[in-house]
Amino acid sequence: MVLIYCKEISQRIKYTFHLIFSDILGIAYNITTDPDEFQASSVIKINYSKTRIKNVLQIKPYGLLKETKLVNQKIKLGEWKNLPAFFMQDNQDLPFDLFSAVFYLVSRYEEYLLFNPDKFGRFEADQSIAYRGKFLNIPIVDLWCLELVKILGVKTKSKNINPGNYKFLLTIDIDHAWVYKHKRIIFILGSLLKDILLFNFKRLTFRFQVYTNRNPDPGDSYSYLNTIQKQLKEKIRYFVLCRRRDKFDKNVSIRNKSFQKLIKDIDKKNTVGIHPSFTSNQSFDILCKEYRQLEKTLDHKIEISRQHYLKLSLPDTYRNLLRLGIKEDYSMGYSTHTGFRAGIARPFYFYDLYEEKQTSLRVVPFHIMDRTLLSYLNYSTEQAIKEFEYYSKSIKNIGGLFVSLWHNTSLNDFEEWQGWQKVFKRMIEINSYNDQVS
Repeated sequence: MVLIYCKEISQRIKYTFHLIFSDILGIAYNITTDPDEFQASSVIKINYSKTRIKNVLQIKPYGLLKETKLVNQKIKLGEWKNLPAFFMQDNQDLPFDLFSAVFYLVSRYEEYLLFNPDKFGRFEADQSIAYRGKFLNIPIVDLWCLELVKILGVKTKSKNINPGNYKFLLTIDIDHAWVYKHKRIIFILGSLLKDILLFNFKRLTFRFQVYTNRNPDPGDSYSYLNTIQKQLKEKIRYFVLCRRRDKFDKNVSIRNKSFQKLIKDIDKKNTVGIHPSFTSNQSFDILCKEYRQLEKTLDHKIEISRQHYLKLSLPDTYRNLLRLGIKEDYSMGYSTHTGFRAGIARPFYFYDLYEEKQTSLRVVPFHIMDRTLLSYLNYSTEQAIKEFEYYSKSIKNIGGLFVSLWHNTSLNDFEEWQGWQKVFKRMIEINSYNDQVS
């Protein structure tokens, strides 16, 4: 049991303390505003106030957790226990407000403020304090919490933040169910003509082989993924794009019978969620229509989602998901960089900063996307393997959840993805069921 003293209890304090002590550490705690009760208690104590209390660990409040509005924060970067830190305070026990720093990162406070969006309107990695402070690639929130339990002397009682709690999750985005097959005839003819005009006879030949079933479609990695599922402790999560063809959303129509059969077959052994289209981010009606189409196809409620193009706009995107009844979202990550967008290596509940309350939407961050490694970072397959090994080890050390993002079209060693199946296989090898429980 840990008893925390503070002069007032806000919604931000309740959220942050529950996240740190219950979710990350797995330790019982209580909060009190009564100094006499605090002094009389014989349990492990933390003084979260500006008043010094003898022989008790003090964390001086920066002030963020008592505020009820959004303001630009003056952030000074520093260091604690060889870790980057911010919201630095003049305090001999702990030189920064750990609680405010955790809340700032996990609530995604900075994404509510003015920022320079990319061409898709997204908040990108180089806008974040984690990028500027050079700690995007470490689970800083978990590491701060680990150091805190060491100081309190309760590391052995912390059941969550240890390697035995580590889990791995494979997620697959289906932006294009197939590369060549099951497309509309006008699209097929246009693609054939394009190959002829470009003298790309190798691809033209391959297309005909796919159309005549002499070669599998490069997007048809579903049987292979079924064999992979047997090696994993957790079910694979598939996110299906249901939007009809437009500029940014180019999947097969959800009305296509082959596509419907595919989704139903996947749903029998795995977990299927919606991949809300790029367009749906500007229209709840479009989002609702896509959701109803997938729900009707599978004949059950859809409870998980990931945004196409990772297009998040806080708090609107998450509010719309809550209106649909979505329980978990897997969009919390960057397209251009690997790492920890919210600073944390485990799920957490979305805190709506405009409403000043915790919601029921569980946010599941991901850490690596296949396209990030290939197109944004221009990694070789050897570099990509090292990246997966690094994140697996880093997240395992703090008992977190490592979430990877792949696409069905990147698993067949086809064209730009030649050689990448060995990257995928190495990731599975170091995160297979036997490795996780060993």
